[in-house]
Amino acid sequence: MKPRHLGISIIIVSIIVIGMLFYFNSILNKQNLEICSESCGTQEGASCSIESCPFNAEHNNSEGFIFIMGLLVAFLGGIGFYLTLTKAEKLIEQKEYDLTKLNNEEKDIFLFIKENKDKGVYQSNIVEKFNIPKSKVSRILDKMERLEIIEKKRRGMTNIILLK
Repeated sequence: MKPRHLGISIIIVSIIVIGMLFYFNSILNKQNLEICSESCGTQEGASCSIESCPFNAEHNNSEGFIFIMGLLVAFLGGIGFYLTLTKAEKLIEQKEYDLTKLNNEEKDIFLFIKENKDKGVYQSNIVEKFNIPKSKVSRILDKMERLEIIEKKRRGMTNIILLK
């Protein structure tokens, strides 16, 4: 999934969850108001205000929880917004490769493949660019494939080389 699509999905889910939080908060307010009204009706001579209601403390706890949840969901929505507006593909797709097991010639070939990672590199292009025999290029690419740095895909009579 592309980061932009992921961001849009996160924003949509965040909006839905915030809507649900407002809905549940209104339900809790109505229930607390009904409970307080019933409580005032049973107590003789008591003033009937929301502050004097014995269930008011429970109401404050639920509002705090809903507020914290709202902040968390808003934060997630902000992340989704960031993913939709930025070039996050470059941030997410950056991968570190362990090149310690490669010699200089192999590193040069790897860097050539990395420069052309979007469209891939034909094995024959590597042979031409570095003026190396086909058999040696094949051995180098096999080594890189064993190290899980690249993958070879068959295309007709040649291979296309892609980063893993």
